[in-house]
Amino acid sequence: MLSKNGPLTSFGFSQIAEKIYLTLLKKGDCSVSDLASFIGKHRPTVYKVLPELLSANLVSKICKGKRIVYKAESPAGLSTVVKRQLTVLEDELPELLKVFLARDKKAKLSFFEGREGIATAYEQFIRTVAKGGSIYRYESPLDYKRNKRYYPTLYWKRAGVGGDIDKYVITNKKTHLTRKNNLNRLSKAVTVNFENNITQLISDQKVVFIDFDTESAVLIEGERFADFQKTIFKMFFEKL
Repeated sequence: MLSKNGPLTSFGFSQIAEKIYLTLLKKGDCSVSDLASFIGKHRPTVYKVLPELLSANLVSKICKGKRIVYKAESPAGLSTVVKRQLTVLEDELPELLKVFLARDKKAKLSFFEGREGIATAYEQFIRTVAKGGSIYRYESPLDYKRNKRYYPTLYWKRAGVGGDIDKYVITNKKTHLTRKNNLNRLSKAVTVNFENNITQLISDQKVVFIDFDTESAVLIEGERFADFQKTIFKMFFEKL
């Protein structure tokens, strides 16, 4: 049984090429004028499509005196076409896979604005952190207590005191002194002026930057990006 897409179009040939080949199979040797008449196309169209069949060795050109006609070759030649396509696929597939994998490694960015937007950024960040996992946080608050009002309930539950996530924090001296007694948080303070009112959170999968002055946030999703940021954090943390 022939494919619903046609015996040739299934292998990448055009519909007109298929019509020409099937016409030659049924009618026998035909000139371009004959083919144009049989398939209902103009001769320039037939001339344009014939090379597609000739290069696949499905059609051959024959000279009969001063007349040129075309002859259908055995459909068994399609097996050669398929083998050729498979060879091309095997050559191209590794490069296509590289493109596909590179796409998955690219960081995905999301932007949030306003108080609700920042809360959403916090929630999307914390939701993907595994139970018993760790987050890494740079923060430079002008007023830590004021910034806490942006935390959604889920962040309080998982990252607050008694939550199921460990936290490593680099902050300014003032904030460090107010929170260093939290048992599930390891906090260290920097010695330079650190009051930009910006927080950065890092997990195994995501990084989020929050600017409290402009009430805006950028969430970056990508393991490679997160791992890079986490490595820098750990090196800095160890030196404090």
